[in-house]
Amino acid sequence: MAEALGYVGGVLAVVAGFIAVTELWPGITTGAQLAFAAAGTVALGAAAVLVRAGDSPALRRLRSVLWLLSTACLVAFISVLADQIWHFSPVDTTLVATAVATPYAAVLWWHTRAPLQHLAMFAGAATLVGTGIASVAPGLDAWLPGLGVWALSAAWGAAAHRGYLAPRNTGYLAAGIGLLTGAQLTMQVAAGHVLALVTVAGLIAAGVALRRVWLLLLGSIGVLLFVPQTASRYLPQSVAAPLAVFAVGLALLAVALWLAKARRAPKAR
Repeated sequence: MAEALGYVGGVLAVVAGFIAVTELWPGITTGAQLAFAAAGTVALGAAAVLVRAGDSPALRRLRSVLWLLSTACLVAFISVLADQIWHFSPVDTTLVATAVATPYAAVLWWHTRAPLQHLAMFAGAATLVGTGIASVAPGLDAWLPGLGVWALSAAWGAAAHRGYLAPRNTGYLAAGIGLLTGAQLTMQVAAGHVLALVTVAGLIAAGVALRRVWLLLLGSIGVLLFVPQTASRYLPQSVAAPLAVFAVGLALLAVALWLAKARRAPKAR
């Protein structure tokens, strides 16, 4: 009950703050926006500190959610500061906001090893890499930032597998999402299609080898995303495109049936 009330209270506080800013006070000053965001950062962070979680999983989750909301308020504070005070471009505003929020999330993850703080740290790091590349090389569209996000995600998954980024399953999930996102951004160029298909194959293989259902699910989502795009690019206005997708689906189904049969065989013996 305390966990549920804490979730509802924290979310309502943040939502109500944004509604008050946008609806009840249309001409709100920059200083007031900064004050609201700063108050949310401090208040939610202090509330998380005051939660004495101990050995209670529910209270640990509550504390993790409060810290996540505090991180979101910090992003809002830096974004308003960079946009309205320093007059940065949208890319530079995102870069500065994530450059401040990511260390904050990393410190919280180091203290708690909580899944939400892990995901917040990864999201900040991936955004920081992508926007950093876009800021340095603005004329290369999205494929180079996407490649940077993909490389970071691959390294993240390897670090999680070796136990450097706990919890391990959260690291796998974050890396899988980052790999799909980075691969999607690279599909503006021909080599991006190859990278995307290799990524899908790697996620499915990793899911089978590590026995992680969500990696298989991410691989299946990658199939739905990338195979039709590749077929439409290289087989436009042709019946071969849906046939290619159909063939990939049959191949995945055959692999699933083979794995199910192979898993039952040792028990039968």
